[in-house]
Amino acid sequence: MLKETGLVIGAIALLLGLVFGRETLSYVGTFVSGARSAVRDSVPVEFELKRAREMVKHLSPEIEHNMHLIAKEEVGVERLKSDIKRQEEQLTKNRSDIERMTTDLKRGDSNYAYGGQMYTSKQVESDLSRRFEVYKDRDVHVTKLKELVNAREQRLIAAREKLREMKSAKEQLMVEIEQMETRLAMVKVAQTST
Repeated sequence: MLKETGLVIGAIALLLGLVFGRETLSYVGTFVSGARSAVRDSVPVEFELKRAREMVKHLSPEIEHNMHLIAKEEVGVERLKSDIKRQEEQLTKNRSDIERMTTDLKRGDSNYAYGGQMYTSKQVESDLSRRFEVYKDRDVHVTKLKELVNAREQRLIAAREKLREMKSAKEQLMVEIEQMETRLAMVKVAQTST
């Protein structure tokens, strides 16, 4: 069955190629376009109107859903940004503490006083090493958060563009509905007068 269909299509293509030559595609395209127009013109205006209203009805919930998602994403991005700002402030404080402790160790004292407590140079070195590792981990974490914010902002831009396109499509459908209603009214007037 499939083989026979392929042979028939091939034979038709060969025949069209022999008859029309290089213009075969142009003739076929014109024929398809004319057939589409004929079918489209034979569809009643009432049906087209109903179809357009259904499309608007289906677009509205999707637009609302996307608006909700965009708002939710905007809140999430703002939270991430405030979290990044807070963590960067903490990193600045931690860096300052590390620099102060490093400067103190360079003095070469055997004991150091921090917060009313006395510490040996070994204790300060150990604490400094631990703080530096924590600082590096937090710095990497903040970098990853910034990358996440950037990715989510790009997604947000795409979602806003999609929403704009959907709203534009809905507005275009509304215009088409108005035009079809006008055409339908004119057809009814013409029918009444005849």
